[in-house]
Amino acid sequence: MDACHPNGSGLALTQLATALAEGHLSSEAIVSECLDRIHRDDPTLNAFVALADDALSLARESDARRRCGLARGPLDGIPLAVKDLFDVAGLPTRGGSNARPPTPVPASSWPVKRLQDAGMIVLGKTATVELGCGGWGTQSASPPPRNPWNLGEHCVPGGSSSGSAVAVAAGLTPIALGSDTGGSVRIPAGFCGIVGFKPSPGLVPLDGVVPYSPTHDVVGLLGQTVEDVRTVFTALLQGGGPAGGSSQEAVAPLRIGDLDDAELDTVTPEVQALYRSALDSLAQAGHRVGRFRGPERLETYSALAGHVALHEAYAIHGAAIEATPELFGPVVRNRILNGRAKSPHETMIAERRQHQRRFDAAMRGFDVIALPTCPDGAIPVSAVNEDQVPTVFTRFANYLDLPALSIPIGFTARGMPVGLQFAARRHDDAMLLSFAAEAERAIDSPVPGRRATLCRAAV
Repeated sequence: MDACHPNGSGLALTQLATALAEGHLSSEAIVSECLDRIHRDDPTLNAFVALADDALSLARESDARRRCGLARGPLDGIPLAVKDLFDVAGLPTRGGSNARPPTPVPASSWPVKRLQDAGMIVLGKTATVELGCGGWGTQSASPPPRNPWNLGEHCVPGGSSSGSAVAVAAGLTPIALGSDTGGSVRIPAGFCGIVGFKPSPGLVPLDGVVPYSPTHDVVGLLGQTVEDVRTVFTALLQGGGPAGGSSQEAVAPLRIGDLDDAELDTVTPEVQALYRSALDSLAQAGHRVGRFRGPERLETYSALAGHVALHEAYAIHGAAIEATPELFGPVVRNRILNGRAKSPHETMIAERRQHQRRFDAAMRGFDVIALPTCPDGAIPVSAVNEDQVPTVFTRFANYLDLPALSIPIGFTARGMPVGLQFAARRHDDAMLLSFAAEAERAIDSPVPGRRATLCRAAV
């Protein structure tokens, strides 16, 4: 193992898996390094809300299996952080809310159990916006995580998978579970300069995950690279089949749809410039870039998705909020209570199906569409307007059932990362992941190279 990474610090998941397989690192050393970094840096970052007390003992068990030739696979011994909407046996599931009990749950959620069975080791639970309701990462019963790219000023981490994104970006864990209802994996990935993947719905069961909007909720992943995310997603798939139920890989040249200027009117000029530059890099790599015009503006889909989500969130959480309003934060409480005034659910779902059919038709000339993940980089917490969530470029994928993924492409003038998002047709997850890995190489973003310097102020 390179002397610069004696315990795996700073290495991506796939590098750690190789080092374990070749005997250059032990799981105990990797997990110890993660825990050391958490104890050192997390009092500043607020990424974790609870730590597992058995991580080191499980790491030693993993090393023993590997010495006997009984490793459960490439992920055996790799650390994992889990968003606090997922049940983890022996830890409470608070969901970022004072309304949920602090008692440990007896069993892990389906996704967590799946990865535990593959030998992955849960480090702990990460912060989430209350009940998963929010895009900035600022509304929670615990202190909001700090974006690690600016420790001098408290900037938003993105939500609702706020702690998971911060933990990966700051090197506290190589990979993290999140959930995505309207951008809750991709927005924090964009703001924190990492990869965030929202699969097609239905591929990974949500049993044991606190619901918000069952129509839109999807298990997602946050990692340092597309390959890291793809490796864990493959392990998560029910039945162990190929991603998206298809073995299709990206074969150049792909047809990439870009957005016209009218769709970008809320995007800052520097993010627009990074977006266009990334598309130029993809064109130079041999892909065909052409203008995509959807049946509706993305902000229309965003608004419609918000209506469905609030209606469903009220159906799930409304009674508890009305019975004990003092236990919920005012922003999330009022937001969810607005869901009782929405149109009948069956009307909204029928309208959604019509929009999906029209959008599918519009995508027939394209393999993927490319768009900014967020209109700007992360802003200071003090500048947040909770009535304006940064979901205009993300909610549409949940509303239309598309897989979508964000990769970092550069920095704003303030030094905050900027994300580029790709979306594909439903169940084209394998193709999307394959293409995104190619795009990662073609764009050659400066963000990963600078990520290793994060969080040194606490050293």
